[in-house]
Amino acid sequence: MSILVKDDTITAIRDGYVGAEAIPAPKPEYVKMVELQNQFVMAGMVDAHTHIVDPNLDFGMGLYNVGFMVRGGATTVRDAGSVPEGIFPLRQAIAEGSILGPRILASGSPLTITGGHADFRNGKLQAELSPPLYSRAVCDGVDECEKATRKQVQFGADQIKVMASGGVSDDSDTGLGPAFSDAELRAIVDSAHRLHRTVMAHALSAESIKAAVDAGVDSIEHGDFLNEEVAKSMAQHHVFFDPTLYVLVAIQNVIDHPTPSIPMTEKNIRKFHELMKTAPPIAERMALAKRFGLTILAGSDDGGTVTDEVVALVEQGHLSPREALVASTVNGAEAVHLSDQIGTLAPGKSADVIAFDGNPLTNIEDCHKLHFVMARGHVAVNPDTGEGDPTPASTMPK
Repeated sequence: MSILVKDDTITAIRDGYVGAEAIPAPKPEYVKMVELQNQFVMAGMVDAHTHIVDPNLDFGMGLYNVGFMVRGGATTVRDAGSVPEGIFPLRQAIAEGSILGPRILASGSPLTITGGHADFRNGKLQAELSPPLYSRAVCDGVDECEKATRKQVQFGADQIKVMASGGVSDDSDTGLGPAFSDAELRAIVDSAHRLHRTVMAHALSAESIKAAVDAGVDSIEHGDFLNEEVAKSMAQHHVFFDPTLYVLVAIQNVIDHPTPSIPMTEKNIRKFHELMKTAPPIAERMALAKRFGLTILAGSDDGGTVTDEVVALVEQGHLSPREALVASTVNGAEAVHLSDQIGTLAPGKSADVIAFDGNPLTNIEDCHKLHFVMARGHVAVNPDTGEGDPTPASTMPK
């Protein structure tokens, strides 16, 4: 097959291998042939849960992250919480072609309760005088929750991220159960849906998953304690499941090989080990998700690429390679309401194309052998050198 691309769009897919003569007259001045006859070619992947700009407003790291993500095969990402002052300008710069990176669906600041997961004032009294920007969406009570939701939409949020339970990567001792009251959670979801935004819910315990699903959220993130009752409820309400399996590997790697740039406190480590001891086995909860027909997504969270997550879905979650690839493409496109633009290769869709050496359908580890990445018609990984093109997207020939 041959894929014909003009500007940022797939214009045709032809049988056989065609050359420049296939470009209709008048021909553009610049026609580039990319040879991928020996590679496995598919649509660019959707990383359904990641974080780009950290609480310290490290814009340099944000720029590095978007390059790392697109070179890892993600041509679209759903950012699950970043500093508004960083993520929204970065999204705009990529959209207008000033920076080469993945298409970003941004949440802005994640909503959390005082002392909840992502309130980084926890255990740091001095920060009460100057709350980190990341904690801007701390909210308590129905009115505050409604306003915090609307505030993220005002900033430009594509979806709302809510911390419906506690977590392990903070210094609180609030457990993993439901964080918001039922009324608060419903206020967030109703406000978001009223403004045509979906809601992704960080929820670890079965009780917090149930509370989030009952409130009407659109996706459950992590879901470490997924059980039969909540899986059935998620299926009935058509709630997406984003298990973020690779982040567990990434956290363990940080614990085993600590660095100053990624600190892990003794409390973080203790909570993580408790989670790993008490949560159902990964294969067990993924089997539940499959049995109830949940639509599974591929989200790397922190510390890896979307291809790392795809491999984890197969090797740890026991999905078939095809199911894992669908999770990272078709399902991801559906979750962000862009199925008409991304998720499959077809005329009229975005020119998001990736290629692997080898065949991930028969050996999922071949996902680590990325040979080529094109994001909206711009080459991010060059098949000749295997390196990203340093040329800014705005100056690249189309």
